[in-house]
Amino acid sequence: MVETTDIVDLGANVRLLEYGGIEGFIQMSQVSTRRVRSVQKFLKIGRREMMEVLRVDEEKMYIDLSKKSLMPDSLKEAEKRWKKSKKVHEIMFEVAMKLKVTIESLYEAWGWDMQENCGFDHALDAMRVAMQDPDVVFSKINIPPDHREKLIATLQRKLTMNPFKIRVDFSLTCTGYDGIEAIREALLTAKHEVNDEIWNLEFKMIAPPHYKCEVITHNRSEGEQKLKQALTTIKRVIKANKGTFRQESGPQVIGTNSNDTDVAELMANAARENQNGDDDSDEESNEEGIDFALEENLVAEDSDHDEEEKKE
Repeated sequence: MVETTDIVDLGANVRLLEYGGIEGFIQMSQVSTRRVRSVQKFLKIGRREMMEVLRVDEEKMYIDLSKKSLMPDSLKEAEKRWKKSKKVHEIMFEVAMKLKVTIESLYEAWGWDMQENCGFDHALDAMRVAMQDPDVVFSKINIPPDHREKLIATLQRKLTMNPFKIRVDFSLTCTGYDGIEAIREALLTAKHEVNDEIWNLEFKMIAPPHYKCEVITHNRSEGEQKLKQALTTIKRVIKANKGTFRQESGPQVIGTNSNDTDVAELMANAARENQNGDDDSDEESNEEGIDFALEENLVAEDSDHDEEEKKE
């Protein structure tokens, strides 16, 4: 991640934010794959963006960068890791302030080990797991008790565990005399069998015959299992009434944290990787849909909003 500080005729000077703000330079020929007549059309002073380091001359203190060589997939992955690393650095800085030590000493003591030795793709993933099961992470690094206490306190304040909103789409049709009643019975049965004081699955009609089921949970895998259970019930009841059921999509996370992995899955992935190692050695919010009362007849509202969703 760099920040453009000055634009000149042959390129632009930038600061490498991940390396203490040291200066680098991007030539005009490396700004874009298109013909560049003016660098100012592609770079703006103060803008932060991803660039690739091409060459480093330690003697002359030159760092050459490129923007045109970045592929879209690698760019997204780099931005994701940058955001995670920035969050980790904020946490480490606060812990260092509380302990009245330098942040460099914390990284050397256990910070780099958390990144490399805990079995997760990133240190932030290890920190998220440490909030729920500290021994899984702290058993693999040498962290003093007072450091551990301050780190946990900081994590509880800095890392908010946003719940996952999981959705699955399906269609229901029943051409019998009591078709609407059969659909209502299927949804009501699923609602009563799956929902309890902990789980609250919502059934919504998009536009006949399309419906969706949503659940909000902190445990992604358990939420997907609940959705699967609800669909199994709906399918059983609607087929008993000589109707048809078709699942139109698998469980998908929607909302701002759709790319996040929940803690349970992080721990499971780490366990699988450790097992493999042992064997080797030996926004869109998608809020469309109509709330409807299951206790009443299912009647779709004829509105422009519904027609747009149906086209989508």
